[in-house]
Amino acid sequence: MKKAVLTSTVATGLALAIPTVADAALGDQTLRQGMNHSDVTQLQDQLKSKGFFTYEQSTGYFGTITTQAVRDFQKANNLKVDGIAGPQTIGALKGNSSNSNNNSNNNSSSNNTSNASSNTSSSNVSYSGILRVGSRGNQVTQLQSQLRSAGFFNQNPTGYYGNDTREAVRSFQRSKNLTADGIAGPKTFGALNNTGAKAPAPTNQTNKNTNQASPAPSSSTVLRVGSRGAAVTDLQNQLKSVGVFNQNATGYYGNDTRDAVRKFQSANGLTADGIAGPKTFAKLGQGSTYNPGTNVKNETANNNSGSSNSGATVTNLIAEASKHIGVSYRWGGATPAGFDCSGFIQYVFKQQGINVPRTAASQYSAGQSVSSLQVGDVVFFETYKSGPSHNGIYIGNNQFIHSGTSTGVTITSMDNSYWKPRYLGAKRF
Repeated sequence: MKKAVLTSTVATGLALAIPTVADAALGDQTLRQGMNHSDVTQLQDQLKSKGFFTYEQSTGYFGTITTQAVRDFQKANNLKVDGIAGPQTIGALKGNSSNSNNNSNNNSSSNNTSNASSNTSSSNVSYSGILRVGSRGNQVTQLQSQLRSAGFFNQNPTGYYGNDTREAVRSFQRSKNLTADGIAGPKTFGALNNTGAKAPAPTNQTNKNTNQASPAPSSSTVLRVGSRGAAVTDLQNQLKSVGVFNQNATGYYGNDTRDAVRKFQSANGLTADGIAGPKTFAKLGQGSTYNPGTNVKNETANNNSGSSNSGATVTNLIAEASKHIGVSYRWGGATPAGFDCSGFIQYVFKQQGINVPRTAASQYSAGQSVSSLQVGDVVFFETYKSGPSHNGIYIGNNQFIHSGTSTGVTITSMDNSYWKPRYLGAKRF
């Protein structure tokens, strides 16, 4: 009898101590930044299944990556965008929201998709959610197919959103005057669908049976990485004639051609984006030259050489920083194998030939104080101790890129509830 009572008592105690599935179910409480809970793990799993949470694994900690993933999901589902996972957000996640890859074909009204064949059409595709580095699935395959047909992606679709896809998205965004962040969201999808997203094709119809030179690029021609044909050959020959392209013309616009275009643009007061458009062709047609011993040879650009080179450096600086999005945080790390905040700053600037000190505090002391933020400035924050203890690179639109302890290299808003009150100021190198 005693044994039976004891067994019953123990069983009752265990039943009370062990939470049921319902006790731990997602939706029982509102989740927000700073929480560490098994419900957060379930939230991250749900967001990951829909392509919004792209960290390598669910952590159970509600940090800035999770906040941004919730915001992206809310925005895509016409919910209040506050980054807090409350009943409406969790209900949409657990229901048949428009962001599930399996349900994307049922949303015929989204993105102006007119019929069910849109899921196989390369000119008009129904997208949902946000795609970025780390995303996988059919929507990534569709995105890559559209980018490829438009001349921006030069590989077979893989269904995985890696660095090559990010760079293709950036190139497309730049061509449409969108924010070139390499993240495919509603505006990028809309531009792909609404305009056909065709990159101006290089001239491929060469005069095989004559000795006539191919015509000069038209005023509307735009050549970029992935372009092929006679127009690219002509461009390479022109770049070679001014001393920035040191190879035989191939007719293919690869990284070497892009770098040569950047060098020419930088030396002639143009935006150094590596894309050969009307302004670049016009400057080449004027006989502008490049002299390694000077910043600018062309007389009309002499007065702007400082600002043009500075602009090119900033462009390359942000491009270098963005290449490392997703790299994990590592205390004391200063290489792409892992960065801490100041190690990331030092590495990125070093790639542009700019040496900065190693620690956040010493970088704060070494930089020139600024009152008005510009892209490329280093922004500093006071976190676990008095004085500057964290920093990142300002990229515009009130955002900065940095290596956070819980996020690795990522892009974060300056208005973030954690970072805004801890902001100390900015320095320029």
